[in-house]
Amino acid sequence: MGEGEKGVILRREANLRGADDSVAEVALAKRARQRRLAGLPSSLCRGRFTHLRWPTQFDERGYVVVDTCECVLLSDHHDGCVCEHDIERRFYRVDADGREHYATRPVSGAR
Repeated sequence: MGEGEKGVILRREANLRGADDSVAEVALAKRARQRRLAGLPSSLCRGRFTHLRWPTQFDERGYVVVDTCECVLLSDHHDGCVCEHDIERRFYRVDADGREHYATRPVSGAR
């Protein structure tokens, strides 16, 4: 450096991390946890529900085809269940005797 030039000296303990680095680390840690837990058979919700095929399909006798699926989300989720076909189940009523009433819909909207 010549005379009159100011140099910047960084020390090893200088923290150059930004907020986006912290957010990225948290997201990566969550994904790693989900991958690790997904390998365990007891970590998935596996709630069973039925839904119409999407798009609607009929069998050879003319009846609407219905799929019975299991939820593929982790067991600690708080919203509705989602199956492998990207169909979501949301409860809207539970009777006094414990019967559940729910509605199903495609997660990504109409296809």
